[in-house]
Amino acid sequence: MGRFTRGAPLTYPGRVIPIVRAKADGKAGQAKISLTGFDAPRPSVVVEYVETGGRTGVVRLDVPRVAVDRPQTLAATVRAGRDGVDRLDLRVKVDTEKDERESLAQRADERRVDTTIMSAEEAQALFANLGRLRAAGLYRDALAYHDLGALRVTIAWEHESKPRTEVVAALDPNGVAAPFPDIRRAANLGAGLQAGPAPLVQWDTPIPPPEAAQILARMSTFKEATVYKVGESYLGKDVWAMDLMPPIEASHWSQAKQTTMKPTIVYSARQHANEVSSTSHVLKMAELLLTDPAYHDKLNKVNVVVHPITNADGAQLAYDLQKITPNQMLHAGYLGALGVDVTSAQWDADPLYPESGIRPKIWRTWRPDIFLNPHGYPSHEWVQIFSEYAAWVRTRSVETRDYWTMRGWWMPGFGWLDDARYPRHKDEQMKLLAMITDYAKQAPGTVALNERAYARYKRYSFDFDQKNFKLDFTNGVLIYKSIKGARANPQSQDFMTRNPHVTIWDGVTEAPDETARGDWLKLVANAGLQWDKAILEYLVQGHHDVERKIEPFWNGVTLTMNRPRPPKSAKDHDEQPTTPE
Repeated sequence: MGRFTRGAPLTYPGRVIPIVRAKADGKAGQAKISLTGFDAPRPSVVVEYVETGGRTGVVRLDVPRVAVDRPQTLAATVRAGRDGVDRLDLRVKVDTEKDERESLAQRADERRVDTTIMSAEEAQALFANLGRLRAAGLYRDALAYHDLGALRVTIAWEHESKPRTEVVAALDPNGVAAPFPDIRRAANLGAGLQAGPAPLVQWDTPIPPPEAAQILARMSTFKEATVYKVGESYLGKDVWAMDLMPPIEASHWSQAKQTTMKPTIVYSARQHANEVSSTSHVLKMAELLLTDPAYHDKLNKVNVVVHPITNADGAQLAYDLQKITPNQMLHAGYLGALGVDVTSAQWDADPLYPESGIRPKIWRTWRPDIFLNPHGYPSHEWVQIFSEYAAWVRTRSVETRDYWTMRGWWMPGFGWLDDARYPRHKDEQMKLLAMITDYAKQAPGTVALNERAYARYKRYSFDFDQKNFKLDFTNGVLIYKSIKGARANPQSQDFMTRNPHVTIWDGVTEAPDETARGDWLKLVANAGLQWDKAILEYLVQGHHDVERKIEPFWNGVTLTMNRPRPPKSAKDHDEQPTTPE
């Protein structure tokens, strides 16, 4: 619509919910279209008034989003015997000392002034007004954080800190923050919950967000599992993640140290939330690590992070719709609440979807070696050239048709690095690719599914139109590999090419799982589980040497620890010089 009406795509067009109910009375169908919207296009202050003489009026002031630099942390003060931070000191750079809006509005458009210029006077007034509102019992949770006593902000209009270029604003005491979330309370489970002998993860039906929370709550009873809230969705749903590692007895510990001493893998599922099997198999992988002796000891060699649902709003919508029409495509759950992919702005400092920043947050916390993003696709979009169905075009915008014929379990865009600065990456990525295909072929059900699907896809698509339908097999498994290796690029959207010195590979799968249930869900989820196992095993088998460097300085010594990534080969490992005791 946007391309044809205004020349550019519509961004965040809104929440579109197509509810279709089957009819059996033989009569014509009916359509009901409901359009809703926000009361206002943007935040604003509106005052409606009545004068003494009866005349009414309205005064309106929009509250624009102002571009301002991220605050810098100056200090965190802690106090013996008190949990949390006693006071947090920040510094924020503004544009001017005085409020110059009136003069600037004579030189430029008022909205541009309001959205780009922040003065120290305005920032001070913001904190002062928030303090007054809190005193009146309002906005007690705004800029209030769990276990924080007071917030102090230095407002500076110069880059360098020097006298008479800064003022200080404070919120003391801190407001009333929302209670720290508890996974058992969120999942409506009792505090005395224990893990029983029954499977923790069922594979019969799609897993909605509440059930995923219940599963994580059960897993949190294991001493190896730490479950925590990692963010919220646009519609306010809690988003959870779980760390799996041997129990830690210390009161304080560091993810940076953990991921230096041994590699870390992140399983982040359900970006496109109608693709249901990814949540099932990453949770099943977690169950194996917690309960199966053959997998439990692998936590001694690899840290595992499980993020079962990225798009909680879409997951709930797809689940609700499949109860009405279980056999239809439910693409409304594919995107986020406003019709845009939840990861489209994941590298923005302040994305419209709050859940967009969760994956980078997990990445920055753990600095993982591998970041996985399993997907799916409609299991029954068999339209081909006979049906007169106008399927997605190949790029969903302007290119030739691609009818998305079911092609079994496969991987799109296996990326690899070809960069002289990272000479070991390519060989290790090809080794990982071989392990993935070996594990996929160890599952008889996956092999049979793929043989049928590949043959059908070849007959009705590839053989008929090789310009638009492609095949790319590795060891008998359909994996579309990049024809050329990528170079490191700090502006890239994926983790590997953006930070190859940290993340040596990130990958995506495709399984025909919309909307899978019963034996079909077990089949496609097991295919994904084999992928999970293969990549975990790659890290388990690697030679992850931690290099220690000691350097003395005046009256002290520094110890630096580094773990080269990717892991060195057995040959390189054997040739490493030994460090004398």
